[in-house]
Amino acid sequence: MIPYSVIDAHCDTLTMLEPGQHLLDCPKHYNVQKQSEYIRFLQVMDLWVDKGEHSVDARVDQYIDFYAQEVARTPGIQTILTRDDLVRYFTHPAPQNPAWLLGIEGGECVDASLERLQELFRCGVRLITLTWNTPNRISDTNVVQRPEGPGLTAYGREVVREMNRLGVIVDVSHISDAGFYDVLEISSKPIVASHSNARKLCGHSRNLTDDMFKALVQNGGVTGMNFCTEFLGGSEDLEQIVRHIEYFAALGGIKNIGMGSDFDGIDELPGGVKGTESLYRIFDRLLQLNYTDQQVDDIAWRNFYRVFSDVLPSAEE
Repeated sequence: MIPYSVIDAHCDTLTMLEPGQHLLDCPKHYNVQKQSEYIRFLQVMDLWVDKGEHSVDARVDQYIDFYAQEVARTPGIQTILTRDDLVRYFTHPAPQNPAWLLGIEGGECVDASLERLQELFRCGVRLITLTWNTPNRISDTNVVQRPEGPGLTAYGREVVREMNRLGVIVDVSHISDAGFYDVLEISSKPIVASHSNARKLCGHSRNLTDDMFKALVQNGGVTGMNFCTEFLGGSEDLEQIVRHIEYFAALGGIKNIGMGSDFDGIDELPGGVKGTESLYRIFDRLLQLNYTDQQVDDIAWRNFYRVFSDVLPSAEE
């Protein structure tokens, strides 16, 4: 048993499976067997859509059905729908089976209407990344700005408010800088950047500037360290990930850092990182650097746990 509990806020394995492969034992960065080696492990299981490439509604419905089939075929898997589910999973005195929380990467999944957002909530979706790389009805992106002006649209503001009301976690990875600040202005709940690093260390627009991270700290949100070498600024080894953790921690954000691996959504991982089975090496390294057990637990799971427990609905709602 690997002696850590973990929340990983982003992986793309669900939509990267090949015919005949399943989340239990697929030969990917992530699978349930790897996840099961940890004391507790909550994986945000994202399905990816992009209106530039997909028939969005059909793809979303197809993969929600597929996710339900994977839940049914995976012995003991815990699905997180409510705050009560989350608290029960992480406070149970004995080690638990792995857990999943269903997310969608690409807010075009709710371009149709707020009623579509409500429908997806009823289907179990509990996190939405507001954009991928193609602008949608909610916002522009870190790649493309709208001609009529950057940031959230009027409809996008309605979506954020409705996500807050329902108990769906707002994820700002991939959004434009203007959109990021618009979300912070609108959201009544803490938000996440599920898989974004420090732009000061790697000047990619997918990463957070110092001011953005400080604003996230003020919001009480969390950013998850993305293992994509393009967003780390190098591929030598996991020290690249640790550099970004230490940088954000030095900005006063030790309570605002988590894991957002982007497993199976990226082509290259840093040396020494094979997949879910390697996450413990980051935590071991932080302990070697004299981070306390509490600080390592915060980064491994407690910080995202705090946000998720604040945002998710209670069982009675």
